Amino acid sequence: MGLRIAYLLESTELSGGVKVVLTQAEGLARLGHRIAIVSPDAPPSWFPLPRAHFERSSFRDSGELSAADVRVATFWTTVEPALDGASGPVFHLSQGYEGSFSFYADRREAIDAAYRAPTRKLAVSRVLAERLEARGFGPVENVGQVFDHAGYFPAEPGSGTRTRGALWVLVVGPYEADVKGIAVALEGLREWRRQGGAFRLRRVSTHAPSREERSLCAADEYHHALSPDRMPHAYRASDLFIGPSLPEEGFGLPVLEALACGVPCLLSDTPGHREIAGDAAWYFPPGEAASLAAACGGAATEDARRRARGAGPRRAAAFNTAAVVQNLERIFRAATPGS
Repeated sequence: MGLRIAYLLESTELSGGVKVVLTQAEGLARLGHRIAIVSPDAPPSWFPLPRAHFERSSFRDSGELSAADVRVATFWTTVEPALDGASGPVFHLSQGYEGSFSFYADRREAIDAAYRAPTRKLAVSRVLAERLEARGFGPVENVGQVFDHAGYFPAEPGSGTRTRGALWVLVVGPYEADVKGIAVALEGLREWRRQGGAFRLRRVSTHAPSREERSLCAADEYHHALSPDRMPHAYRASDLFIGPSLPEEGFGLPVLEALACGVPCLLSDTPGHREIAGDAAWYFPPGEAASLAAACGGAATEDARRRARGAGPRRAAAFNTAAVVQNLERIFRAATPGS
Protein backbone atom coordinates (compact mmCIF):
# COMPACT_ATOMS: atom_id res chain seq x y z
CA MET A 1 0.00 0.00 0.00
CA GLY A 2 1.39 3.39 -0.96
CA LEU A 3 2.03 6.16 1.52
CA ARG A 4 0.84 9.75 1.26
CA ILE A 5 4.01 11.82 1.59
CA ALA A 6 4.10 15.61 1.49
CA TYR A 7 7.24 17.69 1.01
CA LEU A 8 7.14 21.30 2.22
CA LEU A 9 9.06 23.50 -0.19
CA GLU A 10 9.47 27.17 0.65
CA SER A 11 10.63 28.21 -2.83
CA THR A 12 10.69 26.62 -6.28
CA GLU A 13 13.41 28.88 -7.66
CA LEU A 14 16.11 27.14 -9.70
CA SER A 15 18.70 25.67 -7.33
CA GLY A 16 20.46 22.42 -6.61
CA GLY A 17 18.67 22.05 -3.29
CA VAL A 18 15.23 22.31 -4.87
CA LYS A 19 16.29 19.90 -7.62
CA VAL A 20 17.21 17.31 -4.99
CA VAL A 21 13.80 17.59 -3.31
CA LEU A 22 11.94 17.28 -6.61
CA THR A 23 14.08 14.32 -7.68
CA GLN A 24 13.34 12.53 -4.41
CA ALA A 25 9.62 13.21 -4.86
CA GLU A 26 9.53 11.87 -8.41
CA GLY A 27 11.53 8.79 -7.40
CA LEU A 28 9.15 7.96 -4.56
CA ALA A 29 6.15 8.51 -6.83
CA ARG A 30 7.60 5.96 -9.25
CA LEU A 31 7.44 3.42 -6.41
CA GLY A 32 3.69 3.93 -6.18
CA HIS A 33 3.40 6.43 -3.34
CA ARG A 34 1.15 9.51 -3.40
CA ILE A 35 3.70 12.32 -3.35
CA ALA A 36 2.80 15.97 -2.99
CA ILE A 37 5.01 19.01 -3.22
CA VAL A 38 3.39 21.78 -1.19
CA SER A 39 4.67 25.31 -1.74
CA PRO A 40 3.36 28.87 -1.65
CA ASP A 41 5.47 29.41 -4.77
CA ALA A 42 4.52 28.63 -8.37
CA PRO A 43 5.22 25.17 -9.84
CA PRO A 44 8.81 24.88 -11.13
CA SER A 45 8.80 25.44 -14.88
CA TRP A 46 12.37 24.12 -15.07
CA PHE A 47 11.67 20.65 -13.62
CA PRO A 48 8.91 18.36 -14.97
CA LEU A 49 6.76 16.55 -12.40
CA PRO A 50 4.90 13.85 -14.34
CA ARG A 51 4.19 11.71 -11.26
CA ALA A 52 4.35 13.86 -8.13
CA HIS A 53 1.45 16.20 -7.42
CA PHE A 54 2.15 19.90 -6.91
CA GLU A 55 -0.11 21.92 -4.63
CA ARG A 56 0.36 25.67 -4.60
CA SER A 57 -0.89 26.64 -1.19
CA SER A 58 0.12 28.16 2.09
CA PHE A 59 1.23 25.45 4.45
CA ARG A 60 -1.55 26.33 6.89
CA ASP A 61 -4.28 25.84 4.24
CA SER A 62 -2.83 22.79 2.48
CA GLY A 63 -5.14 19.86 1.94
CA GLU A 64 -2.20 17.62 1.02
CA LEU A 65 -0.50 18.29 4.34
CA SER A 66 -3.69 17.50 6.23
CA ALA A 67 -4.02 14.16 4.45
CA ALA A 68 -0.35 13.13 4.54
CA ASP A 69 0.88 10.05 6.37
CA VAL A 70 4.39 11.54 6.35
CA ARG A 71 5.53 15.16 6.21
CA VAL A 72 9.01 16.21 5.12
CA ALA A 73 10.41 19.64 5.96
CA THR A 74 13.08 20.61 3.44
CA PHE A 75 14.50 23.79 4.99
CA TRP A 76 14.73 25.12 8.52
CA THR A 77 11.87 27.56 7.90
CA THR A 78 9.53 24.69 6.98
CA VAL A 79 10.06 22.69 10.17
CA GLU A 80 7.50 24.57 12.26
CA PRO A 81 4.68 24.35 9.67
CA ALA A 82 5.52 20.68 9.10
CA LEU A 83 5.00 19.96 12.79
CA ASP A 84 1.89 22.13 13.10
CA GLY A 85 -1.11 19.82 13.30
CA ALA A 86 0.79 16.74 12.15
CA SER A 87 -0.82 13.42 13.08
CA GLY A 88 1.98 11.29 11.63
CA PRO A 89 5.78 11.37 11.62
CA VAL A 90 7.59 14.53 10.54
CA PHE A 91 11.03 14.39 8.95
CA HIS A 92 13.57 17.17 8.47
CA LEU A 93 15.63 16.71 5.31
CA SER A 94 18.88 18.65 5.61
CA GLN A 95 21.16 19.37 2.67
CA GLY A 96 23.45 21.59 4.72
CA TYR A 97 23.46 23.08 8.21
CA GLU A 98 22.28 26.64 7.54
CA GLY A 99 23.49 27.85 10.93
CA SER A 100 27.09 27.69 9.69
CA PHE A 101 26.44 30.04 6.75
CA SER A 102 27.48 33.63 7.35
CA PHE A 103 24.45 35.06 5.55
CA TYR A 104 22.19 33.39 8.15
CA ALA A 105 24.27 34.56 11.12
CA ASP A 106 21.49 36.78 12.44
CA ARG A 107 19.07 33.80 12.41
CA ARG A 108 21.33 31.23 14.03
CA GLU A 109 19.16 30.93 17.14
CA ALA A 110 16.02 30.24 15.09
CA ILE A 111 17.88 27.74 12.90
CA ASP A 112 19.16 25.82 15.90
CA ALA A 113 15.65 25.79 17.38
CA ALA A 114 14.37 24.24 14.16
CA TYR A 115 17.06 21.55 14.29
CA ARG A 116 16.22 20.79 17.93
CA ALA A 117 12.54 20.38 17.13
CA PRO A 118 11.07 16.86 17.48
CA THR A 119 11.55 15.77 13.89
CA ARG A 120 13.38 12.76 12.48
CA LYS A 121 16.53 14.04 10.81
CA LEU A 122 17.66 12.98 7.34
CA ALA A 123 20.90 14.05 5.64
CA VAL A 124 22.15 13.68 2.07
CA SER A 125 25.71 12.68 3.02
CA ARG A 126 27.66 10.91 5.73
CA VAL A 127 29.74 14.03 6.43
CA LEU A 128 26.63 16.14 6.95
CA ALA A 129 24.99 13.53 9.18
CA GLU A 130 28.09 13.43 11.37
CA ARG A 131 28.23 17.23 11.49
CA LEU A 132 24.63 17.50 12.66
CA GLU A 133 25.07 14.79 15.27
CA ALA A 134 28.22 16.49 16.57
CA ARG A 135 26.12 19.61 17.15
CA GLY A 136 23.63 17.62 19.18
CA PHE A 137 20.88 17.46 16.55
CA GLY A 138 20.90 13.67 16.21
CA PRO A 139 20.10 10.99 15.60
CA VAL A 140 20.53 11.65 11.88
CA GLU A 141 20.17 9.09 9.11
CA ASN A 142 22.20 9.46 5.92
CA VAL A 143 19.89 8.61 3.03
CA GLY A 144 22.45 9.47 0.34
CA GLN A 145 22.29 11.85 -2.57
CA VAL A 146 19.96 11.44 -5.53
CA PHE A 147 21.47 11.64 -9.00
CA ASP A 148 19.89 10.78 -12.32
CA HIS A 149 22.69 9.98 -14.76
CA ALA A 150 20.64 10.58 -17.92
CA GLY A 151 22.50 13.12 -20.02
CA TYR A 152 25.61 13.11 -17.82
CA PHE A 153 28.39 11.32 -19.70
CA PRO A 154 31.86 12.25 -20.99
CA ALA A 155 32.47 13.98 -24.31
CA GLU A 156 33.91 11.93 -27.14
CA PRO A 157 37.71 11.57 -26.95
CA GLY A 158 39.43 14.37 -28.83
CA SER A 159 36.38 16.64 -28.79
CA GLY A 160 37.61 18.91 -25.99
CA THR A 161 38.11 22.59 -26.58
CA ARG A 162 41.84 22.26 -25.91
CA THR A 163 42.22 20.53 -29.24
CA ARG A 164 41.05 23.81 -30.80
CA GLY A 165 43.43 25.94 -28.77
CA ALA A 166 41.10 27.21 -26.07
CA LEU A 167 41.22 25.95 -22.47
CA TRP A 168 37.83 26.51 -20.83
CA VAL A 169 37.52 26.57 -17.04
CA LEU A 170 34.06 26.11 -15.50
CA VAL A 171 32.97 27.54 -12.15
CA VAL A 172 29.38 26.89 -11.00
CA GLY A 173 27.48 28.58 -8.18
CA PRO A 174 26.33 31.96 -6.91
CA TYR A 175 29.09 34.39 -6.02
CA GLU A 176 26.84 35.86 -3.32
CA ALA A 177 26.77 32.64 -1.26
CA ASP A 178 30.17 32.74 0.43
CA VAL A 179 29.95 29.05 1.40
CA LYS A 180 30.30 28.25 -2.31
CA GLY A 181 33.78 29.80 -2.33
CA ILE A 182 33.32 31.43 -5.74
CA ALA A 183 35.41 34.46 -4.73
CA VAL A 184 38.28 32.10 -3.88
CA ALA A 185 38.04 30.49 -7.31
CA LEU A 186 38.02 33.83 -9.12
CA GLU A 187 40.95 35.16 -7.10
CA GLY A 188 42.90 31.97 -7.78
CA LEU A 189 42.16 32.08 -11.49
CA ARG A 190 43.20 35.71 -11.67
CA GLU A 191 46.50 34.76 -10.03
CA TRP A 192 46.99 31.80 -12.37
CA ARG A 193 46.46 34.11 -15.33
CA ARG A 194 48.96 36.58 -13.86
CA GLN A 195 51.47 33.71 -13.70
CA GLY A 196 50.91 32.88 -17.36
CA GLY A 197 47.93 30.54 -17.26
CA ALA A 198 45.97 30.88 -20.51
CA PHE A 199 42.28 30.05 -20.28
CA ARG A 200 38.75 31.24 -20.82
CA LEU A 201 36.31 31.34 -17.93
CA ARG A 202 32.81 29.91 -18.15
CA ARG A 203 30.49 30.80 -15.26
CA VAL A 204 27.10 29.32 -14.38
CA SER A 205 25.04 30.89 -11.61
CA THR A 206 21.47 31.38 -10.49
CA HIS A 207 22.39 35.07 -10.04
CA ALA A 208 23.32 37.65 -12.65
CA PRO A 209 26.99 38.72 -12.46
CA SER A 210 27.63 41.47 -9.95
CA ARG A 211 30.09 44.31 -10.37
CA GLU A 212 32.15 42.85 -7.52
CA GLU A 213 32.40 39.49 -9.25
CA ARG A 214 33.37 41.02 -12.59
CA SER A 215 36.11 43.03 -10.90
CA LEU A 216 37.77 39.84 -9.64
CA CYS A 217 37.83 37.83 -12.86
CA ALA A 218 35.35 38.61 -15.60
CA ALA A 219 33.80 35.60 -17.29
CA ASP A 220 34.26 35.10 -21.01
CA GLU A 221 30.92 33.29 -21.01
CA TYR A 222 28.26 33.76 -18.33
CA HIS A 223 25.13 31.63 -18.06
CA HIS A 224 22.48 33.05 -15.76
CA ALA A 225 19.93 30.47 -14.51
CA LEU A 226 20.96 27.84 -17.04
CA SER A 227 18.29 25.14 -17.27
CA PRO A 228 19.22 21.72 -15.82
CA ASP A 229 18.93 20.02 -19.21
CA ARG A 230 21.67 22.31 -20.54
CA MET A 231 24.09 21.72 -17.68
CA PRO A 232 25.65 18.51 -19.08
CA HIS A 233 26.61 20.44 -22.22
CA ALA A 234 28.33 23.10 -20.11
CA TYR A 235 30.41 20.41 -18.40
CA ARG A 236 31.35 18.60 -21.61
CA ALA A 237 32.32 21.89 -23.26
CA SER A 238 34.81 22.58 -20.43
CA ASP A 239 38.33 21.30 -19.81
CA LEU A 240 38.57 21.95 -16.07
CA PHE A 241 35.93 22.22 -13.37
CA ILE A 242 36.76 24.09 -10.18
CA GLY A 243 34.77 23.33 -7.00
CA PRO A 244 35.93 25.84 -4.37
CA SER A 245 33.27 25.30 -1.68
CA LEU A 246 34.15 25.93 1.95
CA PRO A 247 33.88 23.08 4.48
CA GLU A 248 30.44 24.31 5.61
CA GLU A 249 28.89 23.39 2.25
CA GLY A 250 26.38 20.55 2.59
CA PHE A 251 26.77 18.68 -0.72
CA GLY A 252 28.36 19.95 -3.94
CA LEU A 253 25.96 18.63 -6.56
CA PRO A 254 27.88 20.28 -9.45
CA VAL A 255 30.94 18.27 -8.41
CA LEU A 256 29.01 15.05 -8.90
CA GLU A 257 27.71 16.25 -12.26
CA ALA A 258 31.19 17.23 -13.44
CA LEU A 259 32.62 13.86 -12.38
CA ALA A 260 29.91 12.04 -14.33
CA CYS A 261 30.82 14.08 -17.42
CA GLY A 262 34.48 13.09 -17.13
CA VAL A 263 35.77 16.62 -16.58
CA PRO A 264 38.95 17.05 -14.50
CA CYS A 265 37.82 18.42 -11.13
CA LEU A 266 40.00 20.68 -9.00
CA LEU A 267 38.29 20.81 -5.61
CA SER A 268 38.81 22.36 -2.22
CA ASP A 269 40.04 19.62 0.09
CA THR A 270 37.02 19.32 2.38
CA PRO A 271 35.49 16.21 3.94
CA GLY A 272 32.41 16.71 1.79
CA HIS A 273 34.38 16.80 -1.45
CA ARG A 274 36.44 13.77 -0.43
CA GLU A 275 33.21 11.86 0.24
CA ILE A 276 31.94 12.70 -3.24
CA ALA A 277 35.06 12.52 -5.40
CA GLY A 278 37.64 10.47 -3.48
CA ASP A 279 40.75 9.91 -5.60
CA ALA A 280 38.99 10.90 -8.83
CA ALA A 281 39.78 14.61 -8.37
CA TRP A 282 42.62 17.05 -7.72
CA TYR A 283 42.62 19.12 -4.52
CA PHE A 284 43.78 22.40 -2.99
CA PRO A 285 43.44 23.70 0.60
CA PRO A 286 40.01 25.32 1.06
CA GLY A 287 39.95 29.10 0.98
CA GLU A 288 43.50 29.41 -0.40
CA ALA A 289 43.42 31.19 -3.74
CA ALA A 290 47.19 31.00 -4.20
CA SER A 291 47.14 27.22 -3.73
CA LEU A 292 44.32 26.95 -6.24
CA ALA A 293 46.37 28.90 -8.78
CA ALA A 294 49.37 26.63 -8.21
CA ALA A 295 47.25 23.50 -8.73
CA CYS A 296 45.47 24.57 -11.93
CA GLY A 297 48.29 23.62 -14.27
CA GLY A 298 48.48 20.02 -13.07
CA ALA A 299 44.72 19.51 -13.37
CA ALA A 300 44.49 21.08 -16.82
CA THR A 301 46.60 18.61 -18.79
CA GLU A 302 45.71 16.01 -21.37
CA ASP A 303 46.83 13.30 -18.94
CA ALA A 304 44.41 14.71 -16.36
CA ARG A 305 41.61 14.71 -18.91
CA ARG A 306 42.24 11.06 -19.81
CA ARG A 307 42.27 10.07 -16.16
CA ALA A 308 39.09 12.03 -15.43
CA ARG A 309 37.21 10.41 -18.32
CA GLY A 310 37.51 7.05 -16.59
CA ALA A 311 37.76 7.83 -12.88
CA GLY A 312 35.04 10.50 -12.75
CA PRO A 313 32.12 8.46 -14.12
CA ARG A 314 33.17 5.44 -12.05
CA ARG A 315 33.05 7.55 -8.90
CA ALA A 316 29.75 9.18 -9.85
CA ALA A 317 28.20 5.75 -10.44
CA ALA A 318 28.09 5.24 -6.66
CA PHE A 319 25.33 7.86 -6.48
CA ASN A 320 21.90 7.08 -7.84
CA THR A 321 18.30 8.03 -7.22
CA ALA A 322 16.98 4.49 -6.94
CA ALA A 323 19.11 3.69 -3.89
CA VAL A 324 18.10 6.90 -2.13
CA VAL A 325 14.36 6.49 -2.66
CA GLN A 326 14.57 2.90 -1.47
CA ASN A 327 16.22 4.18 1.70
CA LEU A 328 13.52 6.80 2.09
CA GLU A 329 10.74 4.29 1.52
CA ARG A 330 12.21 1.98 4.16
CA ILE A 331 12.53 4.82 6.68
CA PHE A 332 9.05 6.21 6.03
CA ARG A 333 7.40 2.79 6.26
CA ALA A 334 9.17 2.01 9.53
CA ALA A 335 7.83 5.28 10.94
CA THR A 336 4.25 4.53 9.87
CA PRO A 337 3.45 0.96 10.93
CA GLY A 338 0.13 -0.22 9.58
CA SER A 339 -0.03 2.37 6.81
